[in-house]
Amino acid sequence: MMRKFSIAILFFLATSVAVKAQQVIYSQTFEDTANLFQDYVLLNIDKADPTGTDWDTLQSVPWFVNFAGFGANHAAIATSNYSGDTAADDWFVTPPIRIGKASRLSWNSLSLTSGKADTYQVYISTTEQSVTGCLFNGAAGSYISDNSAAFTSNTLNLAEAGYADQIVFIGFRLNTKSGGDKLAIDDLLVTEDSTHFVALTFTVNMIGYIADTLFNPRTDTVDIAGTFNNFDGTKHILSLVPGSDSTTYSITIPGFLDGDQLEFKFRINSSWNDTSVEFPFNQPNRVWEVKPYSYTYICYYNDREATFGVPENKLMDEVNVFPNPAQNNVLVGIPPSIRKIMIVSLTGSKVLERETKSSNVVNMDVSSLSKGTYLLLFYTNQGFAGSKKLIKN
Repeated sequence: MMRKFSIAILFFLATSVAVKAQQVIYSQTFEDTANLFQDYVLLNIDKADPTGTDWDTLQSVPWFVNFAGFGANHAAIATSNYSGDTAADDWFVTPPIRIGKASRLSWNSLSLTSGKADTYQVYISTTEQSVTGCLFNGAAGSYISDNSAAFTSNTLNLAEAGYADQIVFIGFRLNTKSGGDKLAIDDLLVTEDSTHFVALTFTVNMIGYIADTLFNPRTDTVDIAGTFNNFDGTKHILSLVPGSDSTTYSITIPGFLDGDQLEFKFRINSSWNDTSVEFPFNQPNRVWEVKPYSYTYICYYNDREATFGVPENKLMDEVNVFPNPAQNNVLVGIPPSIRKIMIVSLTGSKVLERETKSSNVVNMDVSSLSKGTYLLLFYTNQGFAGSKKLIKN
């Protein structure tokens, strides 16, 4: 048996002269036993107790991962061996998968007991990662697994089934009414005939926060939370870039298209706390429009040093801060559209806020502030407009 990939989600391009390019959009081999069913939904609807199984785990869970087939091969396993006339109703539903114009789903199935057949169905949800979402569209295919000698290969053309160019959740449902035993599902794979999906690389430099002891590379983590992961950055924690002297972190995420509009923020230790998240106090997210051949986003955390890839608001060209450094008072010249100015510390704590009331010059008393560096944040009626650095002597 060929060695299987041990990574849950793979994204690569395979091309050749004679064969049309195939892109792997999603892969689940169940070999990553340290993160079994991570981000999956599992549901036991029948609530019945299986009999005749030597795997006690199946008494309490609908699916679990164990050895199946030849060699040290792992697969997802469920049972339909119930007493009486009870029908199995055991589900697992994948995380979201973005499919293209010509995507195909393939998987392997195996009956673990000779002479015992199991029936199961495959569902495609286009709304949510749930059984309800799967049932709304009805079964995309019904199958019987009766081969106990070797895995059987199965395919489903997602485009022909009406699911092209969508984000989907794929559900597997064991629904044998009687006579079955144990079913193994393995090697889920979604491929695309074209190669229009792209992987994006996000790189953030933490040097400013490290210098101010607000981030410790030995103990702290930085993640990216955005529209593409439901703002759950725990799914995308960045890694140190080799040779970066422990200041630059990066991650490459697959599954995007040219023209996508992304919103996101970087976070320290997966926290939304205003003292650690980028652009605190509900400031707007970073915005990135994906354009052809421009698939890398580079910035400094919280824009402490510089920004690359985020367009500057031209209003900030009209903002002047004098004197800077300041001791007692600072005069801030602003355009009429600026409606509010906020001063925050480098840890994100708000220390002063002023409504501008269409003033051209705002006099702000900073005499009570401790010496150090602060950020001046500027807002219009439409939201955050930009920031300026202020040094208090």
